[in-house]
Amino acid sequence: MKKIFCAIVGIITLAGEVSLGAYDLNTPELVPVKLQTPEAHAPVKLIENGKQNFAIVYDTKAEARMAKKNRTKKSIGPAVAAIADAIEKCTGQKPVVADVKDAAKYTCLIVVGDNGITRGNGVDVSKLPPQGFAVRSFERGIIIAGNDSSLIEGYNMKPLEGRGSSLGTLYGAYDFNERFLGVRYYYPGEYGTLAPKIENLTISPVHYEDAPYFDQRNGWFYCMNCTINNPAGKKFWEPYLGKITKKDLKFLESWRMGGTIPRGCTHCPRPERIAKAYPDELKTIFYTSPKGKFWYNPKAHIGNYFNVIDLKFADLLIGSYKKFYESNGKVDEGGYRSQGCSQTYVSFGVCDTLMPDSEVMNDPTVRKLGLMTEKDLARGDTAGMANIYARFHQYLAKRIAEELPGKKLYIMAYYNVKYAGTDPRWTLPPNTEVDLCIGGLPAKTRDPKRMKAAVRLAKEWYESLGNRPVQKLWLYTGANPFVNAVCGEFVGDIPKRMGKYLGRQEMFYDHCISRPGENVWFHYTSSYCAYRSMWNPDWDAAKAVDLHWEPFYGKETGAALREFHQMLRECYRKYALNSEGPGILYPMAEIRKMETLLAQAKKSVKPGSVEEKRLKVFLAPWGKAFAAMKNQLSYERPVYQVHQLLDSETVTLDGTGSEPFWSQVKAMPLIDPRGSGIAPKYPASVKLAWNKSGIYGLLETSYAPAADKSKDFWANDTWEMIFSPGMKRETEFQFVFDPLKNQFLGTKRHLPIPQPFDSNWKAPGFKVESKFDSEKWTAEFFIPFSVFPDTKVPRPYDTWHCNIVRNKMGENREYSGSAMSLGNNHNLAMFGIIKFAGKGE
Repeated sequence: MKKIFCAIVGIITLAGEVSLGAYDLNTPELVPVKLQTPEAHAPVKLIENGKQNFAIVYDTKAEARMAKKNRTKKSIGPAVAAIADAIEKCTGQKPVVADVKDAAKYTCLIVVGDNGITRGNGVDVSKLPPQGFAVRSFERGIIIAGNDSSLIEGYNMKPLEGRGSSLGTLYGAYDFNERFLGVRYYYPGEYGTLAPKIENLTISPVHYEDAPYFDQRNGWFYCMNCTINNPAGKKFWEPYLGKITKKDLKFLESWRMGGTIPRGCTHCPRPERIAKAYPDELKTIFYTSPKGKFWYNPKAHIGNYFNVIDLKFADLLIGSYKKFYESNGKVDEGGYRSQGCSQTYVSFGVCDTLMPDSEVMNDPTVRKLGLMTEKDLARGDTAGMANIYARFHQYLAKRIAEELPGKKLYIMAYYNVKYAGTDPRWTLPPNTEVDLCIGGLPAKTRDPKRMKAAVRLAKEWYESLGNRPVQKLWLYTGANPFVNAVCGEFVGDIPKRMGKYLGRQEMFYDHCISRPGENVWFHYTSSYCAYRSMWNPDWDAAKAVDLHWEPFYGKETGAALREFHQMLRECYRKYALNSEGPGILYPMAEIRKMETLLAQAKKSVKPGSVEEKRLKVFLAPWGKAFAAMKNQLSYERPVYQVHQLLDSETVTLDGTGSEPFWSQVKAMPLIDPRGSGIAPKYPASVKLAWNKSGIYGLLETSYAPAADKSKDFWANDTWEMIFSPGMKRETEFQFVFDPLKNQFLGTKRHLPIPQPFDSNWKAPGFKVESKFDSEKWTAEFFIPFSVFPDTKVPRPYDTWHCNIVRNKMGENREYSGSAMSLGNNHNLAMFGIIKFAGKGE
């Protein structure tokens, strides 16, 4: 049908004011829709002087008839409930809800879902795209109906079909609530929905359709499971959001989060599952480096690395996959069902472990086949193994085509797999799809240099796939509140800039959080923009955010918050967009102006009002954020004097620290490395001493450490000591240990040419003694100077860079360190300085 490009408006009378064009279908607050030629009819008065003249009607048995004939979420029933709830909030009255067979009893109608009236007025939901919907008026009211999998016989009924639900009618219902009633859904709970009071609602002729750009718009785990859908998260969030109900657990449907195409690709297989299934094949499954390091960690996910150099591992996987599919998922040796394996996709992805290139480059197979060249290494930090993986993926995909015909290999391009193979020997077969995980997006989307590099990555995968696009993009918010608050507004830019190199299957938004997920709802405008932009990248997210402040917070408060947010956006553009490294700094004058604006907002809001409760949510992260940035601006590199032992002072390394001289040594101050300025709740003591042999340390805590032999090393409390001899920051050396004296050692050269981190480095003579009980942990260590290559024994008053970090695990976790490293323990630019004192000092 011919599209109408002019605005179609109706009349809504809000309590206390009249607004013409209040539901302008082209409002920038909402995603654009495809306007169609409407049916000519007289305006329909649904609400008149506060009186409802309509009933909501639907086929009450439509979804019930299919209840045992498909596996999918319902859409029509929830759509009716969503519209009824919004109307009640806006009018103070519950609307009449009836079966469509009783429609003749009512003057005006809101018709929901597929039924005789819907079809009789030209809306054929079967012709709408998956998740799509139509909104169409007629002489008696308005129809809201969509493509609903709940009406499709056999949908998702095959074993391992793995499809998501098509909720077209439900998405249409939320669109109706927003576009016609002025409702806005910003976050769950009592305060996050804006529902203006309505006295009159007249519908002028209207017809439009809509459907998502990306089939899968995903991030549910972070937005729900990491926030309100667990006891600890609910306890954290209810003081901010108000009472959390079961209805709130489906809140993200109002943001249209979801999708129908089976989701493929994640960390698959699960290392612990595949190891348990094949205990005699561990050397086949996990990699052993030429230096003898076996990359298998039975205690955790991190620390495992699959043996992708040996194609026998691929053969093993094929056998395991076949058991899974032949048993319809009952034999699940790799956790395949939960990791994206379906009748459509076979998932394969690395563990959360980054392999140094140095571990692989001298492997005999790698050298024989020329799988890692200088050209490969020059492409980027994690590009060295690109052709190693290309060879493995090619082989695995071909075996899948032979043994599991009709299925595609879905690979996770992450860590060492981020770069596509460029060797023409290893191009990927047609039954391969890619999930590309690019760090820095969406935050760096508008940085030309970073975006050019991202597009180049996607282009290389496009070429490796035989000129087919990457189908899924994994995005990351990062952890900085000044970035989190705005970066979601840039998501819509990504498909435009990626062009043909990015398909339309999925965007996944990783909020980079653990419970309780503060950066999801405190920065709700950013999260809201991200998912709405996945539905329609052409939506002007920034304009929509700017328009929401005053309706949501009141005129004066909203004006202050709008100016504050515009400052955030502009400061990010000026000072952070093109920055490198983990930290960003804004001028103090800008910070003070931002603080002033938030103070104005707080002063202007009406005490006890819902706007005040909403303001509490918005203000929550900014006190800490401003304090952290101020601390960073005023940060002075700490200098710690290392006591030089007298000839009469000796250390017996027994983990007690009983030597008298330790009581005279000044402790090294520990701070929050992220710069919050908040003193540690669980203080710890670090003392250092030295002589010509090496460095001694006494480390003490006044609480019981987490120390569990059955858990991974990093799940226990640890101390980390990182030294960079001299002042040039050429090389760093890392020493880590836990209360059980388990150790991790590593080194990395930064200058003159950066080298990969070497976790195989040995430190002969490094000693640790540790004693702990239910009240304390005391440890002593000794590091001989001989372990630092090309380093002379310090002379008195020589200086080194140093960072000492304490990681408290268990229930009450805490992180402290000697330097403001901004959360990156290896951030040498922020390290403190240790000065080797003269004798007796």
